[in-house]
Amino acid sequence: MQMPERKVKGNVEIHRAEASKGSGLDVNKGIMVVITQAFCPNGHNLVTRDDVLFDGHPGICVHVDSPDWSGDVMLSPIHGDHSRIGADAHIPLGTVCRLSCPVCGVAFPRLGTCRCDGGGELVGFFLRPDLNEGDMVAVCSVMGCYRSRIMDQFELLSEFVASQDD
Repeated sequence: MQMPERKVKGNVEIHRAEASKGSGLDVNKGIMVVITQAFCPNGHNLVTRDDVLFDGHPGICVHVDSPDWSGDVMLSPIHGDHSRIGADAHIPLGTVCRLSCPVCGVAFPRLGTCRCDGGGELVGFFLRPDLNEGDMVAVCSVMGCYRSRIMDQFELLSEFVASQDD
């Protein structure tokens, strides 16, 4: 299904309503982007559990370490959704956490500093099994940060540019 070409910002253009083949993204009804696969730096898929769903889609499983709690948390795979299951009752809002792969324990790559007041970092998940750095999404490491949601490359670029202005 072809969309009319339209400018978003600067030289960024949208040409299609569906995601690129193999990108790990799914566009539902042209309005919702869902991550269907996400990988740690060692290639483990983080979207494997069917027992925790967000609007019918399996979540992204990450291991969270905080000063008071350690365990797995399921993040919503829906772009821009802040929902998560597994840590809210245990980790106070504003706590900086370490996010890692629940399979091998490797920390997710740091993509930049978050502009939140909590001093968090934006950490990334790879969208393809070939671990291409051009195909990543990110979340903030601070519990409850507004940016603790799935952000795409354009939002990451905006965050980077804004942090250079500070």
